[in-house]
Amino acid sequence: MGAIISALRLALLLCVLAGLSACSAVRLSYNNAPELTYWWLDGFVDFDKAQAQRVRADLAALARWHRKEELPLVADLLRTAQTLAAQPQVSGEQICNLYERSTARMEALVQRALPGAAAVATTLQPGQLKSMAAAYDKKNAKWRDEWLSADSDGVAKRTIKIRERLEDFYGPLSAVQVRQLQVRMDRAAQDEPLHYREIVRRQQLLLQTLTQLRHADAGTAQSALTTVAQGYLYSPDATYRASREASLTQTCEAMAELHRSTTPTQRTAMVAALQGYARDVQSLISATP
Repeated sequence: MGAIISALRLALLLCVLAGLSACSAVRLSYNNAPELTYWWLDGFVDFDKAQAQRVRADLAALARWHRKEELPLVADLLRTAQTLAAQPQVSGEQICNLYERSTARMEALVQRALPGAAAVATTLQPGQLKSMAAAYDKKNAKWRDEWLSADSDGVAKRTIKIRERLEDFYGPLSAVQVRQLQVRMDRAAQDEPLHYREIVRRQQLLLQTLTQLRHADAGTAQSALTTVAQGYLYSPDATYRASREASLTQTCEAMAELHRSTTPTQRTAMVAALQGYARDVQSLISATP
């Protein structure tokens, strides 16, 4: 389930945060999402033949549903983003509201995927759960090396990534804007050890739940995985929730402050980029896969 949620989150972000790559790449990724997601999941679980057939069919059905029901809502998000981008003055609250709307779309996607995930979960064998645990261990080791090592600077890395994404939309940022972004992102710094603790908590909860669901009935499995999914979206760790909320608020404020400093040319570039992605999403809605 954790792997499924992560894969679905990635698929949704390809639509909502289309600035991660060129329009053509977004269309290609979206149209091939069922197959790409299957291979991503199989890397964790190593499905047997029957499971593979079920997962492929469920992912294909999920993609059809998403194209019909969710992409129009993604198009609405992009229209709202265009309206905000054209304005010289925006607030952190407006940015966060847009983010919350995108999160709601992710939740809808996860909820739609739960019945299929539950059906497969009850068939997982001990060896497959060991495969998942080993994949998590490998992923965690890489994460620790990247974000928790003595020479790692998480704030600097995230700032660089955000700057690159922003310049995809606005064009080159000025030296003043770059310094402004750095100051704001310093305030929004994420507690990396706390975040890692949350990652491990989620993984362990999922593995424990899947172990308990072997041969369970569909209703029990779906209920249990719904609880796990809610724990991914809304952590029971109050300290983590407070830290994440503070970081998110500061990040929204950083984006709003940067936008308020943009030139008319930069805002025009942002609107044009969003219009391009909106057209791309519309073409995906209209296309027959």
